[in-house]
Amino acid sequence: MSLDSTASLFVMLGQTAEKTITKIDTVVPKESVMISKEIDLATLAPDVVRLAVAASEPYKLFFALETYLRDMIVEVLSKQGQEPNWYDKVPKDVQDEIAKLEATEEMKSWMSLGSRDKSALMTLPQLLKVIEQNWKEGFDDLIRDKGLIQEARLLVHLRNTICHMSAIPVEEVERIKQTMRDWFRVVAP
Repeated sequence: MSLDSTASLFVMLGQTAEKTITKIDTVVPKESVMISKEIDLATLAPDVVRLAVAASEPYKLFFALETYLRDMIVEVLSKQGQEPNWYDKVPKDVQDEIAKLEATEEMKSWMSLGSRDKSALMTLPQLLKVIEQNWKEGFDDLIRDKGLIQEARLLVHLRNTICHMSAIPVEEVERIKQTMRDWFRVVAP
């Protein structure tokens, strides 16, 4: 066996061993979750940290998608500042829900969240509803296919699962990615 073959085999065995070892619940994961300068949850609760790391990817995907949709809604409904207030075009039931959230935010003003605009308080289903209700305000030209709204609605349960601190299978993470690829292929080619 040549030196290159031996080195390749050694690397493959090492990678296989590492993958096998990291699956053991009691082995400390590579990722740290620090709750103070000295305390790493990875050493105290390795199985929980492993789940948190897995859940962080779909959370980041939803964060990016919802932020993009919020910005798009404000921009489209504002029409580069021609409209007096984009929020006037938000359905009344969504406005009512946001008003309740604003009241809660006001009561919790001792938290250092800073002020958030109304779009930051909208959930994924609300964002999709705003787009659908205002389809002819410019979303029809931008998105072009209401099927994308329906596809995104299928993600709401996954979004809620992640936001309620439960992991989802890799298969469902792939569904999120595929839906986002579909959206971004059309709205941000």
